[in-house]
Amino acid sequence: MWELIHTKHNSISAGQELAQMREELINIGEKERILKERNADREAYRYLLDAHRLFAREGFSDEELLNICPPGADEGSQLAA
Repeated sequence: MWELIHTKHNSISAGQELAQMREELINIGEKERILKERNADREAYRYLLDAHRLFAREGFSDEELLNICPPGADEGSQLAA
């Protein structure tokens, strides 16, 4: 009888641990997905910024500067191309 109760208790504990592990894996997967999306957004922004700089370099003289502000930056931290 004691063995049956002990075995049942262990199986419940193991089931709870598996459920927690699954939840943690889901959370880790979601965090990885978000980080990949952010990285892709940064890469796209860099690509567009580089393309804009190349276009601006061809269209303006060396004396003219083009200020491009990254998303979320204030006016004091604008970049000059």
